[in-house]
Amino acid sequence: MKRLFVTLTVALLWGSVSGAGHVNLDTLYRTLDAAIDSADFFLQRKQNRLDSLKRRYQTALSDMDRFTAATKVYEEYVPFDNDSAIAYQYVCIDLAETMGRQDLKASATAELAYQLAISGFYSEAKMHYDEIPEQYMKGDLLNTSLSGIHYLYGELGYYSHDPRLSRIFLQRADSIRGGLLAQMDTTSLSWITLRTMMLNNQDRAHEALPYSDQWLQLCQPGTRGYAIMAFYRSEIYKKLGDTEMQRYWLVQAALVDIRNAIMDQGALWSLANLLILEDDDLERAYRYIGFSWKCLSQFSTHMRSWLVAPVVDRINAKYKERLQTANERLRWTLTLISLLLAGLLLLLAYVMRKRRQLARARNELKSANEELKGANTLLSEANGQLSETNEQLRRAIIHLNDSNRVKDEYIGKFLSVCSEYIDKLDNYRIKVNRKLKANQYQDLMRMTESEQLKVDELKELLDNFDAVFMHLFPTFIDEFNALLRPEERMVPSGKSLLNTDLRIFALIRLGIDESSRIAEFLHYSPNSIYAYRARIKNKAAGNRDEFESLVKEIGLSTSPDLPLRSGGGAHGG
Repeated sequence: MKRLFVTLTVALLWGSVSGAGHVNLDTLYRTLDAAIDSADFFLQRKQNRLDSLKRRYQTALSDMDRFTAATKVYEEYVPFDNDSAIAYQYVCIDLAETMGRQDLKASATAELAYQLAISGFYSEAKMHYDEIPEQYMKGDLLNTSLSGIHYLYGELGYYSHDPRLSRIFLQRADSIRGGLLAQMDTTSLSWITLRTMMLNNQDRAHEALPYSDQWLQLCQPGTRGYAIMAFYRSEIYKKLGDTEMQRYWLVQAALVDIRNAIMDQGALWSLANLLILEDDDLERAYRYIGFSWKCLSQFSTHMRSWLVAPVVDRINAKYKERLQTANERLRWTLTLISLLLAGLLLLLAYVMRKRRQLARARNELKSANEELKGANTLLSEANGQLSETNEQLRRAIIHLNDSNRVKDEYIGKFLSVCSEYIDKLDNYRIKVNRKLKANQYQDLMRMTESEQLKVDELKELLDNFDAVFMHLFPTFIDEFNALLRPEERMVPSGKSLLNTDLRIFALIRLGIDESSRIAEFLHYSPNSIYAYRARIKNKAAGNRDEFESLVKEIGLSTSPDLPLRSGGGAHGG
């Protein structure tokens, strides 16, 4: 019944994947990203299971119970922490020796030898295999030992730098594999697994795929065995040239590894290698290889680190290439900023020219006003209109002088801040470059994950704004408080020159009266700015509707006085 259920599940899964003609890799990647985000939860669940098994081992009353409990702890550690797995398997061997159970010692020694083999300790693994007495080499233990020795010679042949020794090791591995296949049940999972691997290693992927389908039907989804099957299935599709299905099964294997807190994993860094070589998806590849490297570091075996190192090197090379491109863009940006600054200087020159023209017009208007004094009685009505016009012009000139003064100050500060930010960007670039050269990726992750840089730069921006504004309008706080009821007047606290309330109305004094623009500068929501403005206007000593207009007049009395006459003759003397 269970076999039928697994078969139906696989058939439905395969129909949703291959029947549609393609897999939705974006959805799979998002699922994988979500699993990585939840990795701490899966790791804690694994740790809780280990703690429970360790307590069972520590409270066992007999040596046999301790042996059984230690075996369970070892099995839980096998894909999680290599050093701990080896340590607990030695405990099992010692307990079997204490009980005089040579059969249990032989079985534990075979398990230990295999764990040493996958860790890269080949000579130690071979020594332990040789220690197993011949009388126990039968049945399941024989198959287990031969499978381990087959794996050991395969690894020696693959990694040997001596071609002659490599051929000898691989021939021994083939010979052992042939013997295993001959004595195994052809319907067993072990036989199908070994047959699938053998055909794929011989570049007979088309023949291996049907056996892989049988392997898939025999695996329980969500288990480590399923992850191993999915990884080797991706290898088959790789040789078949179906990169889409290769990615699909790598993601499936990686998902099972992450959800089971398996640290001895190969799917995720293989997927990262594909993303960097074929998809040029640097950000996702960097995230996957970083997580995989963290897992392999916890598993603690140098063999896996050697396999991942070339992928890390490729990602580093891509990052350097991206950094060079970013530097080139930065140079273009600096050029554009320089052109903008030149444009601002030209605009400033134009404004100064207009200011001089307005000054000459003011002087000419003053002379005309003196000449019109004799005709004041006849032109009283016209004089009243002219007086009003002169007053408006005088206020316009005062506002223009004030605006020019503000622009001069803020333009100077803007140039200074631009220069500082360029230096900061360059220092940050140098720092990142050094850490890349030093392979300090964890430091880089901590640097880029923290928002402290943003917080510090925002505070410095506000401090610079406060300093320049108070330099331009030294009496702003006193004049602003004069517009409020006595009990509602405010004094900034802390080291800041202005608080949020004063800063909002300082921006209004500078002519920025749109809540959305104020919110963008202060990093608040427009609704919050609207609420601040309404609350302060409710504290006004006079008409709240005129409050903001009065705020915009603050500081005008400190601007240079303009000698305009508003009238004369019979009315003005």
